[in-house]
Amino acid sequence: MLQVAVICLMAWAAHAVATALHSPIPGSVLGLAVVLLALALKIIPEKALQLGAAWFIGDLLLFFIPPMISVLKYETLLKQYGFNILLTIVLGVISVLLGTGFVVDRVFRFERKQHLKRQLVKHQREQHLAEQVSAEK
Repeated sequence: MLQVAVICLMAWAAHAVATALHSPIPGSVLGLAVVLLALALKIIPEKALQLGAAWFIGDLLLFFIPPMISVLKYETLLKQYGFNILLTIVLGVISVLLGTGFVVDRVFRFERKQHLKRQLVKHQREQHLAEQVSAEK
C-alpha cells in the first residue's frame, strides 16, 4: 500500500505542478514522464514501484465501474435517445478522422513542395558552381 500511496502522491504532485504552471500538458502525463525518467536514470529502483503498479494494473477494471454505473443509472435516457447519442458519437468521430486526414494530407503536400524547392535551389547552386569552375579553367 505504501507503493500505491507513493504513486498517488506523485500523480497529485504532478497535477499540482501542471496546474501551477498552467501547463497545457496534463499533470498525469507529466507525472508519467517524471516517473519514467526516474526509473530510466535509476533514481527510483524498479522494485520500489513494481507491486503498486501491479496492483493498479490488476484492478484497472475498477476504474471503469463508475462509467458503467452511470450507464445503468440512465438506462431510460439511453433507451429513448441512445440511437441519437450513438449516431452523434459516430458522426463526430468520422468528422474528426476526416478533418485530421485532410490536414495531415495538406501538411505533407506542403512539406513535399518545400523539400522540392530546397532540392531545386541546391541543384541550381551546384550547377552554378560547376559552371564557374569550368569557366575558370
